[in-house]
Amino acid sequence: MRLHHQDNAHAGNSGKIPSHLGIVTVVVFLLLCFVPLSAVATPEAKQCEVKTYAVPLRDPVSGRGYQLFAKFPQGFDPASPVLHPVLFLADGARAFQHHICEIRDLTEAEKRDLVVIGLGYADGESLEDSRRRDYTPTAQPSTGHVYGGSVAYQAYIKDVVIPFAESHYHTDPARRIFWGHSYGGLLAATILLRDPGMFQTYIIGSPSLWYDSHAILAIEKQFAAGHHSLPANVFLYVGGKEVRRYETDRRGFTKDMVEDAKTFEQLLESRRYAGLTTKFAVIPDKDHVTSVGPGIAWGLRLALQSGS
Repeated sequence: MRLHHQDNAHAGNSGKIPSHLGIVTVVVFLLLCFVPLSAVATPEAKQCEVKTYAVPLRDPVSGRGYQLFAKFPQGFDPASPVLHPVLFLADGARAFQHHICEIRDLTEAEKRDLVVIGLGYADGESLEDSRRRDYTPTAQPSTGHVYGGSVAYQAYIKDVVIPFAESHYHTDPARRIFWGHSYGGLLAATILLRDPGMFQTYIIGSPSLWYDSHAILAIEKQFAAGHHSLPANVFLYVGGKEVRRYETDRRGFTKDMVEDAKTFEQLLESRRYAGLTTKFAVIPDKDHVTSVGPGIAWGLRLALQSGS
C-alpha cells in the first residue's frame, strides 16, 4: 500500500501457565471477518491463531481493575535475562485481538522479538465510559459524562503497568513503543507532552486533537515554554478520507482530522525540539476505521527500523 508521507529528522509451553509471570489466563484468538463496532475495529482483520495471555492488574490509586493482554515472541524464555522491545496498545481490549496477527507477522518478518501488551478497559465499564475518562486530558462537566482522567491513567501506566512488564516480561526500558488511535491517539499525544520519556516511540493514529476546542494545543504550548528538547520518535498517521464533510446520519459536518494532524506535526517541527524525529503519513482511501490496520503496520515498521 502506497503511503503519502514526509520525513523529518531533528510460549509457548505445553499449556501450563507459569505463575511466576503473573499470567492467569491463556486465550487463543481465532480472528474472523466481522462488522466494525468502533474506531479500533477494522474489517481488514485477518484470520489466524495466536496464543495470548490475559492478566488482571489493578490500579491501587483509583481502585479500578484493568486487564492487560500480552503476547510474547516465539521462543520467549521467562528465565532469560535478555531484554525485549515492547509495544503498548491503547484500546487493547479491541485493538489487540483485531490486529495481533498483523503485528506478529510484521515482527517475525523483521526478525524482532517484540513483546506486545494491550491495555484493557476498566472492569465493569463500557469501552465508551472507560476511554472517554482515561484517554482525555480535560473535564467536560456539561456533557453529563466523566472526562479528563488521562493524568491519573498515565500515572497508572507509568507506575504500575510498565514496572510490571519490566519485572515479569523482561521488557527493555530503552525500547518502549506506544500506539493509540482516535481518543487513544489523543492520549498518546498527551503523554508525549507531559512525560515524553515514558516511551521512546509514539505511533499516533488519527488523534482526536479537536477534543475540547483543541485543548492539546494549550498542553503543547505549556510544554514548549519550559522545554527545548523532546527526545522521541513521533510517527503520526491519518486516513485520507478523514476530512471535513457533511454526513447525513450525523446531520452535520465531520472533523477535519487530516488538517488537525498535519497542523500538530508542523507545530512540533516548528519548535525545533532537540532529539525529536517526526514522520507523517496520510493513508490514501482510508477513513477513521479502515486506517487503523495500515497505520499500525506503517508506524511499527518505522519503529523497528529506528532501533526499537
